[in-house]
Amino acid sequence: MMIHRRIVGLTVGVRPLLGLSIALGLAVSATWVAQGVLIALVVRRILDGGGWTAIAGSVAAVASLTLLRAALIFAREVLAKKVSAVVKTKLRLRLFAQLLLLGPGYLEHTETGKVQATLVDGVEALESYVGYYLPHAVVSVVVPICIVVVILALDPLIGVVVLAFALAVPLIPRIWDRILGEYGQRHWAAYSSLDAQFVDSMQGMVTLKALNASERRGDQLRAASQALYRATMAQLSISMIRNGLVGFAMSAGVALAVGIGSFQVVAGDLGIAALLIILFLSAECFRPLVELDAYWHAGYMGISASTGIFELLDTEPGIRDAAAGRTATATSPGGTIALHGVTFRYSSDARPALEDVSLEIREGETVAIVGSSGAGKTTVASLLLRFFDPQEGRLTFGETDFRDIPLDDLRRSIGYVSQDTYLFHGTIEDNLRIGRDDATPEAIRDAAGKANIHAFIQSLPSGYHTVVGERGAKLSGGERQRIAIARALLKDAPVLILDEATSNLDGANEAAIREALGLLTRGRTTIIIAHRLSSVVNADRIVALDNGRVAESGRHGDLVLRGGHYAELVRAQREGAS
Repeated sequence: MMIHRRIVGLTVGVRPLLGLSIALGLAVSATWVAQGVLIALVVRRILDGGGWTAIAGSVAAVASLTLLRAALIFAREVLAKKVSAVVKTKLRLRLFAQLLLLGPGYLEHTETGKVQATLVDGVEALESYVGYYLPHAVVSVVVPICIVVVILALDPLIGVVVLAFALAVPLIPRIWDRILGEYGQRHWAAYSSLDAQFVDSMQGMVTLKALNASERRGDQLRAASQALYRATMAQLSISMIRNGLVGFAMSAGVALAVGIGSFQVVAGDLGIAALLIILFLSAECFRPLVELDAYWHAGYMGISASTGIFELLDTEPGIRDAAAGRTATATSPGGTIALHGVTFRYSSDARPALEDVSLEIREGETVAIVGSSGAGKTTVASLLLRFFDPQEGRLTFGETDFRDIPLDDLRRSIGYVSQDTYLFHGTIEDNLRIGRDDATPEAIRDAAGKANIHAFIQSLPSGYHTVVGERGAKLSGGERQRIAIARALLKDAPVLILDEATSNLDGANEAAIREALGLLTRGRTTIIIAHRLSSVVNADRIVALDNGRVAESGRHGDLVLRGGHYAELVRAQREGAS
């Protein structure tokens, strides 16, 4: 019997329903046992020469039991679905909360398809285990014990035989558990790998088509499918051996009990009525075990899938929220933002993305962070948003360490506009309300107007109720970017991070967005992360990064005259543009 303690632990809160499901299962088995005894009595009365009148009552009782059993099975099925639905819903909420706690840093090192397989298919695979296997596991213990006690009272020898084979049925699979567990893990690994590759292929379909790589990607998917097929067949082959042994034990137990009973009837040690009852009771003793074995196949998928589920739940977050007792900051932190000797690596074996970086961003100041690709610009933004914590050094907001500021308060104080604007599938208004969910329609339209996007939205047939599609696919890059700016305006945070907010845009869109950004940055502490240096010439201060270190800082004109690293970046861009 496969009892997984951690999966059983997921049933907290639905155990009364689980107990009711077990009670219904016991009631179903009781109808089978009562039906077996009644049939034995009917056969005995027929052998004694009784007519229809002698068996009419028993036949009617059997018919009534059949109808009652159908009703009980229906109720049990409904309850099983309800129990599993509650467990799955609660588990998905836990998993989603865990993903939010782990943050973007976790997803950067994990395939999206594997996470999806865990949250969708993995959780779904628990339905059979929680809703069906667990309740029936209890039934398959209680019912055989009760029946064996009755058979022992009728004939001790036959009772011992039935007991021995009833114990053998759940014990035999233990021989195969370790082997089957290894094969089950390989099967789930192959399944989640195929799922991950398939999701990746669907998301990158445009790229595959553009590079004429569809066939090559298809070959990779076929190879992954074959790996899943081999893993499935290997698991099935071991499972069939197990099932054959279990089936033999069940059949042998009933056959041996009836055989011994028949010899005892011939010897005069057992009555024919007792033999008939033993015949039917022996069959009913193994019926719950047969049904449990049927549920085992579907339930085992849940066991295999649970590895990924609990690995995700057990993953320690890279950052931890500030404990209430440690937090002495106001709900809206303010003041100078500073990095003090910060060193950060994305993994232990990677070169530092930032190395011994010290930087101050005064309240109300606009600071641009520039540098070539890989210099560490976006890493600064990730640290300011506390997607990661540095391995060395610290960040402060005013006099308070970032680690001592509750994440909700910190992120409520920061607005963020990135180069890769993400819009959720829904309406334009839905996406704007992410900035502030309690915003009035007037506030939404005012923010859109300041972002130079209101007129465009009004021109759409459904206006603010226009569905933008997945990732905002129905809008252009410039339109998505202006919606992101409107969202940041609506949030009205005192600190603003612009991460390549005007990159890869045409001249008309860039001009409109620059105008919107001018309104957005007014009166705010602003950090501009830019590769295009023409967008930062008016910044109060420019910080040039080189290989994760601060190369120099100052105003645009001073840095150009200095002829250092920043001047080289300006020269390289001018030469590239000419």
